[in-house]
Amino acid sequence: MPRTLVTGASGFIAQQLILDLLEQGHSVRGTVRSAAKGEALKAALGAHSDRASEIDLVEADLESDAGWSEAVAGIDVIHHLASPFPMAAPKDPDELIRPARDGALRVLRAAKGADVDRVVLTSSGAAIAYGRRGELPGRFTEADWTDTTHTADCAPYMASKTLAERAAWDYVAGDGSGLQLTVINPVGVFGPIRSAQVKTSVDIIARLLGGRLPLLPNAGIQLVDVRDVSAAHIAAMNDPASVGERYIVADEFRTLKEVAAVLRSAYPDRKKIPARGMPDFLVRALALVSGDVATIASELHKRRILSSEKVRKLLGRDLIGADDSIRASAETLIEFGAV
Repeated sequence: MPRTLVTGASGFIAQQLILDLLEQGHSVRGTVRSAAKGEALKAALGAHSDRASEIDLVEADLESDAGWSEAVAGIDVIHHLASPFPMAAPKDPDELIRPARDGALRVLRAAKGADVDRVVLTSSGAAIAYGRRGELPGRFTEADWTDTTHTADCAPYMASKTLAERAAWDYVAGDGSGLQLTVINPVGVFGPIRSAQVKTSVDIIARLLGGRLPLLPNAGIQLVDVRDVSAAHIAAMNDPASVGERYIVADEFRTLKEVAAVLRSAYPDRKKIPARGMPDFLVRALALVSGDVATIASELHKRRILSSEKVRKLLGRDLIGADDSIRASAETLIEFGAV
């Protein structure tokens, strides 16, 4: 069994991946930003796996060289998931771009220095489907890249994911020659959370359940389940043919109205789940004072659809349906008292 390192071990996808790796018999090391985060992580994962106490945790930060040589020592495969994930765009885009890009390079250089052959890196659909001028194509594929120069359609988060992934590919084509890299590009990741600390795209579900988004803008998102993202990481790790490849992990597109409808059907007693739409003019007005709403405003009436044909072949199966993923998010958010 390959000895595995999962960076950003306390993250949403990382927690699911660690549990799946443990279940399949792998030894797992993870990086965390502090010892306190590490203790909280082991306690949280202990509720799902009796092997959680075996996880070896190392303190390491994307913006520092400290800890990375210890993290990669004796490792066969690195799953690099650590990356900033803001709910609103920062004033300075470099607050996201620098740690994402430099952090990816820091991990790859450490891997090269420790003779680690295999790296599976989590990028994003954000590195594929943004920075567009004019009409969106019917479907994006792994051949597409976000144009970071067209900032009207490329927020700092999209730029950070794109530039980090490009830097990774450039590194393995140059100084990092010999490293075997595969990149996983998920869209909006939903599904069951494994601890109360998770704060990512599932926060949309928490906001809808709690009535913190009382009206529904005419926008939506393509979804994928966290369990499928984890499965794609492991399948890529085990398949030599995946080296040098990108894999979009994406299921169905859902508007916010459709997401809310799934939640109302599942939880009819939760009266705060919204049903009414928000006029476009109001969304744009609120976007002037709210970074969260500005992110939504940029997606009004847009449908960015990314093809999952390639990852379905890698997995040899279909993906978990969007509505099942929405319900799993809601069920676990309620279970952990997050709403």
